[in-house]
Amino acid sequence: MDHNTYKTYLKNQYLHEIRPLQSVNSVISAFQQKMDIVETELSESEAIFLKMTIINYVNAYSSNPIKNNLDNLDNLNFVSYAIVRNEKSDHYYNAMKKIISDDERIIIIIESQLNEITSNCEELKVDMLIERGIDASHITQETPEFFAYLMLFDKYNDH
Repeated sequence: MDHNTYKTYLKNQYLHEIRPLQSVNSVISAFQQKMDIVETELSESEAIFLKMTIINYVNAYSSNPIKNNLDNLDNLNFVSYAIVRNEKSDHYYNAMKKIISDDERIIIIIESQLNEITSNCEELKVDMLIERGIDASHITQETPEFFAYLMLFDKYNDH
């Protein structure tokens, strides 16, 4: 399928599923209704994931003049959460079983100033990004971010 056909397909297939942009704190609250999520300190290996996340966000925001409206990227406040391993979270832990061992856990990292959220579980990350939604200006202007958001639904439906 060529690029324009795929874009048309995405709009026709998923436009009705788009959610308005909400804060990452709202996303955490929504997922706390579904699973047991607790704020946590990071282990050494999880701290490496956080460091990579920070580097990615700082680079993305400092090199993008549209996004670089924050006063000081050095003052970011990343908060980490752990998904408690139980029957409510089995779906995500089963998706991760080839990547993490039984003693490792799924984590979520948010930064509310940037309104960014990520996880070491790709499937959970996609679900959270869908839940978070997208700003209406991206929809009306059909920006690359809009099509990236629609592609999340396509990826989600491949499961």
